Amino acid sequence: MCDIQPDNVTSGKEVMAVDPHDIVVICCGVFQAEIGALLENDFPDLSVRCLNSMLHMHPEKLAIKLESAIDDEVRQGRKVMLIYGDCCMRMTALETVPGVVRVRGNNCCDLLLGSGEYRRLSREGAFFLFPEWTRRWRHIFSVELGLNHDNVVSLMGDMHKRLVYLDTGLSPVPEDELRECSRYCGLPWEVLKVPLEPLRAAIREAAGKLETQEEAP
Repeated sequence: MCDIQPDNVTSGKEVMAVDPHDIVVICCGVFQAEIGALLENDFPDLSVRCLNSMLHMHPEKLAIKLESAIDDEVRQGRKVMLIYGDCCMRMTALETVPGVVRVRGNNCCDLLLGSGEYRRLSREGAFFLFPEWTRRWRHIFSVELGLNHDNVVSLMGDMHKRLVYLDTGLSPVPEDELRECSRYCGLPWEVLKVPLEPLRAAIREAAGKLETQEEAP
């Protein structure tokens, strides 16, 4: 768990009706840097609990980890904001637990890009690479997915036209890794600068839902 607790709270920070100290954000580790930056700037009193992004490769394990983390926080009287897409079969049940809300979005790319841009790029054949996942691309393809160079090229070529690295500006673009991944997959790569506003808007909307729950009789 990492707690985002800056020393100073400046004007322009979000003011919430519900006590932000009573809210824990549970998010996928693929967003760790981005969520940390957004909470520091907009919701400095929230804490965030990041789960390993590799759990996406094992949806049932992800569901178990999420259920355990949610139960732990709710039993201690805290509310939970889930920053996840619809990433496992039990997600709908988890977000209906009293005191729990989930940000809108079908998946991590949808959350980061916004639905319109995500759909547009997907139709154009983009395969998205997050900064956190790009460092692990070889492990993901060869170990998690059990693919080698030949079947990766065949599979990726059938489904995608290019690799799109989502550059949120919070870490240097790993050009060497992108070139290696491009050669391995047989697809060209490009860097797309991504603003954090869609993700910020999703967090604000979820915070509003928590406030509504707090106000309900």
